[in-house]
Amino acid sequence: MTLSTAPAPEPTSADRTPTTARRPARRHRHAREWWLAALLVTPALALAVAFKLVPLVRGVITSMESSAGFGGATFAGADNYLRMLDDPMVITSFRNALMVVATLPVWVVLPLVLAVLIHQRAPGWKFFRAVYFVPYTIAPIVVGIMFRQILAPDGPINAGLRTIGLDPLAVAWLNGRYSALFSLVAVALWSFFGLGVMTYLAGLATIPDEMLEAAYLDGAGFWRRLFSIVVPMLRPTVAYWSVLCASGVLIWLFPLIYALTQGGPGDATMLPEYLVFLTTFTFLDRGYGSAIGIALFVFVAVLSIFSVRHMFKEGTRKPR
Repeated sequence: MTLSTAPAPEPTSADRTPTTARRPARRHRHAREWWLAALLVTPALALAVAFKLVPLVRGVITSMESSAGFGGATFAGADNYLRMLDDPMVITSFRNALMVVATLPVWVVLPLVLAVLIHQRAPGWKFFRAVYFVPYTIAPIVVGIMFRQILAPDGPINAGLRTIGLDPLAVAWLNGRYSALFSLVAVALWSFFGLGVMTYLAGLATIPDEMLEAAYLDGAGFWRRLFSIVVPMLRPTVAYWSVLCASGVLIWLFPLIYALTQGGPGDATMLPEYLVFLTTFTFLDRGYGSAIGIALFVFVAVLSIFSVRHMFKEGTRKPR
């Protein structure tokens, strides 16, 4: 006896209609979402092109011109870039920039330690949570004028040191060859680290309190909890702040340099961003100033790329 299987009935047009009808609706929805996304992105893209890309292209063009004073400019090719290689002031400014970059571990670790203390409700944590952020709300030029008085040879810091018998430490902070750059970085850190504290506090809010309490009950001290629990769980936040500091530390200091030292004494605090200002607006050499600015842009870009590739990769790695 042979069993025969009847073939499955072909789907009728009525069966295919719902699926076929859904496709145009889906395409229409995707097109509408795409145009909405383009509409939302266009203002930001237009601002980036107008205030980032166009000035950058214009700066590259100007860096290949030779100009003096208010007169016209002539094409100079790579002469301005070759001139930088023999300019001791340019070399010194970038050497000082490397010394500033070497202080990045302090910029990353100090706000983290303070944020953890505030998060753990250390005595006076509500007061310090507000106080640490206040310096960031003060204009950098005002901070510079304020600390120019504080760090003066007869200012309150030296007066306090002499009062407690530490006369050898009462130095001319902004006039010393080696103390000037250190003082500049210290003032910049005081001015900006409050943003780092707030950034870390936002990240700490994602860590369960039970985990830190359990570590405390198990006898883990502050530093053990910091490096064994907090840092591994805050890798993305630490990476973000590290990248922000690495790219911003060389372009945040201009108002402080202008108010505190104006690049002195000598060239002790001369950084590329301030040298661009002097060359372009004081000596009116627009082509050479633009070339130094492009060199600074490349320097910061390389530093930022290195930070993104290594620090962010480390930050997004899951703890074991």
